[in-house]
Amino acid sequence: MVTQAELAKKLGITRTTVARALNGSKNIKSETKEKILKLAEEMGYEKNYLGSSLAIKEKKLITAILVKSMNEDYLKNIKNGLKDLQEEVKAYGIKIKILETDINDSAEQIKLLNKTLEKKIHGLIITPLDKEKVIKILQPIKDEIKIVSIGRQLFDSGVYIDSKYEKSGRIAGDILANVVNKNKKILVIDAGDDLISSKKYLKGFCDKLNELDRSMIGPINIENLLNNKNKVTDYLLEDIEGVYLNRYAPEIIEYLGEIKKDNYKFVTNGFNEKIRGLIKNNKVIATVSEDFYNQGYTAGKKIFELLYKMDLKKSQEYQTKIDILFKESLD
Repeated sequence: MVTQAELAKKLGITRTTVARALNGSKNIKSETKEKILKLAEEMGYEKNYLGSSLAIKEKKLITAILVKSMNEDYLKNIKNGLKDLQEEVKAYGIKIKILETDINDSAEQIKLLNKTLEKKIHGLIITPLDKEKVIKILQPIKDEIKIVSIGRQLFDSGVYIDSKYEKSGRIAGDILANVVNKNKKILVIDAGDDLISSKKYLKGFCDKLNELDRSMIGPINIENLLNNKNKVTDYLLEDIEGVYLNRYAPEIIEYLGEIKKDNYKFVTNGFNEKIRGLIKNNKVIATVSEDFYNQGYTAGKKIFELLYKMDLKKSQEYQTKIDILFKESLD
């Protein structure tokens, strides 16, 4: 039987890209999709998940509690990954119900989690905001339902998708350190904690600069940054050449452009259409972002395996890839 991995190797692309094409995802170039579908037909690929054609009579309900932020691409791509996985395993009667809470409202997520658990579900995928409260709620039932967490591990014997945010911050620090003159400084703005990635980005970035013995100003904490954009200018001293923000980078860079103070070297973390535009217009050198589509797809795949396979290890960590995007590498 021809596998997706074999198709990917033949074309020199990732298995995730192959899965997107075979599942009819719109999140892929049309010419790439055509090549994949053509090769799949030529090699006799059959869409038959995990080598089984048996449909499962009992339907399984999986609830995914995800978070939405100003970066619309983050949630959209995780959802696309989950939806593609659901399509791939639809013969098994699996339904994935996606619920959303705001990244800044951990209390609302707890309410939604409690409400979700009032009904019978077979599996739970969650991006936990208040980790300790989520653990307290799930501890009594963690052996009754299958649980996969994204971004944070909940239990030592659990399955989670490691987003590697700290590593992404380190890569961003390495890039910026290499493009800023050694006799110049890098301004680091701490725009707060989004309870998922921003603090890890910041730690990785600062650790890398310290390892490289690069001079930096900060991290400077500016609370409620979006309403206090002008405060960034207080730290743009003459010896500053590079600037890094762990949160709200596109909005602040756009603001600095409006007041004609964006003549600095910026490297960011994360990716959305605003960042794409800033890179294309030479306002941002590069961004380092996680593969959010594959986080969703992998989370769905692993909870499927927990439901239908009995030979999984008790503790599993899955890491998805990191993308480094410069102007030349944008689609």
